[in-house]
Amino acid sequence: MPAASDAIDARIPVWVALSDLYLDTDVALLHGHIADTLAASPYPIDALHDMLMYDVHPALYMNLMSVAGEWAGFDEAWLVERIAAVHRQPRWRRRISHWFVRDIGVQWRALVPMIVAARSAAAQP
Repeated sequence: MPAASDAIDARIPVWVALSDLYLDTDVALLHGHIADTLAASPYPIDALHDMLMYDVHPALYMNLMSVAGEWAGFDEAWLVERIAAVHRQPRWRRRISHWFVRDIGVQWRALVPMIVAARSAAAQP
């Protein structure tokens, strides 16, 4: 099943970049790096948003609710397995995480123009 594996491999840099939004630190300081990584990906904005909402958010939203959440960064292998575990859950369980999406929505709205600008700059000759 190499095609599925290739699709996952292509998503990993996006997942890792988006996971930074769930760190227990001032993530606004990371926006430039996150936006550059997302801009370099082959995915359109709506697909990036879907990866945030349906892959990364259900896997990591609890870190934002923790008293002492992860602040240094998530291990890539752990993150990939965590997202795979979320995908194995029933759809209704994944939707529960959407009750806790407000702060991430603010972060996402700040990132979108940065992603668009980075892509525009990269397209300039």
